[in-house]
Amino acid sequence: MKRLVLAAAAAAAIVTTAVAQTPSPADRIRERQAHYKQMGGAMKGISEQLRSSTPSIPAIRQGSRVIVTFAPQLLRWFPHGTGPEAGVRTRALPAIWADNQNFRRAGAVLLVAARALDGAAQRGDIAAIRAAVPQVARACSNCHDSYRAPEH
Repeated sequence: MKRLVLAAAAAAAIVTTAVAQTPSPADRIRERQAHYKQMGGAMKGISEQLRSSTPSIPAIRQGSRVIVTFAPQLLRWFPHGTGPEAGVRTRALPAIWADNQNFRRAGAVLLVAARALDGAAQRGDIAAIRAAVPQVARACSNCHDSYRAPEH
């Protein structure tokens, strides 16, 4: 009997811990917004470097690492229940979930572009970086146009 009580208490502790660690929809929305700000900041930093007369390859690499790290995670930032129905300010449109197949394709396009940019940055190839940046920007814009509400 004592073992049964201890096992039940241990199971309850595990369930309680798991529930406490599960982020709320609001937490998930804030987290993805923070990640997007980091990605935007990285793109801005790379663009500023490319406008410089002496672009810093280490700074560009740092920015490309942020983008290529977050790009494969991006699709997981949108679980069901983290759209406008969550009651938290988000610009995520319902089309993300209604048209998920195309949303996933858009994420794949970003991932390919991010990898090309990061590869060019790791090689230190400024010409390839200059060619890759518009591809990443286009992937971001295409997704924003279809899946993000305008700012109010």
